[in-house]
Amino acid sequence: MAHKPTLFMVTDIETTLRKRIAFDIAWRTIDRKGKVYAEGSYVIREAFNLDVPFFATKLGHYFDDTYAKRIVPASILEVRTKYNKQIADFQDAGHRVIPCAYNAAFDFKYMPETLQQLTGDSNARWLDRKVELMDIWAYWGASVPKNYKANASASGKYYSTSAESAFRYEFNQSDFVERHIGWHDCVIEGDILQKALARRKALHTVQSPKQFAGAIWKSINTRLGITGKQSLVMGA
Repeated sequence: MAHKPTLFMVTDIETTLRKRIAFDIAWRTIDRKGKVYAEGSYVIREAFNLDVPFFATKLGHYFDDTYAKRIVPASILEVRTKYNKQIADFQDAGHRVIPCAYNAAFDFKYMPETLQQLTGDSNARWLDRKVELMDIWAYWGASVPKNYKANASASGKYYSTSAESAFRYEFNQSDFVERHIGWHDCVIEGDILQKALARRKALHTVQSPKQFAGAIWKSINTRLGITGKQSLVMGA
């Protein structure tokens, strides 16, 4: 039987302002070489019955992307079904499937919580099958070259390690601005993942979102030799 490549289901959500309801859920399933096997991009219809988007200024972009069929309106149950069917189909075909995200603890916390809020079922689960999960942020940070430089974080004492900062560094695009729209963020986070995969670091996966490490930004900075004891801002 021919070897089937490992597939990374790069996932991104955008949440509402107060209740952290995922109103935008997207994913892009790729292999190590970046070949795209499947995609999904949905705005959750019923999410807006309970709250408003965190970035309300982006609403016009959502109208444009929906008109262009980049984003499809759907219910949370419809999106959950599609997400899990893709996992099942690829697993049944012999692939190792790893759902992942940049700051995965956030995405894999609020997808099930959104499902529970919108259905009223406090026991509802997002995933049907047991799968490995991976944090792209932590994986990238474990291999990023130690000459990494970025804008300082809010404190001024650490380098930013956001997806925007990582993309700027990896692709030498100092003026790149992350859109914070699901389908687009999946593209750039998949690109960051490919850069990390090319450095051949062993994959670190977990079985539950509760197992994701915290303070990833700090562990990356520590690896880079940044202790937080002095300002990185010029002239400070």
